[in-house]
Amino acid sequence: MTHDHRKADLFDANRHRRELDALVRQIQALTLELQNLRQREPEPAELASKERTLEQLRWQLATVARSVAADDPGAAA
Repeated sequence: MTHDHRKADLFDANRHRRELDALVRQIQALTLELQNLRQREPEPAELASKERTLEQLRWQLATVARSVAADDPGAAA
């Protein structure tokens, strides 16, 4: 493996980690927001919109996690 290739792999790993971290933080924040929202009587459209956004974030997280696992078979272990 060349030096440049290793640097590119490190860059990709860091990029994926930052992306994963950001997605996890967004999911955590939105989950808390939904819990608070459900304690009052929210508008059904507002609740549905936030639930849909949360589901999309979860799918994005799964996609990035699969990408990381595909790039580094040891990452899934």
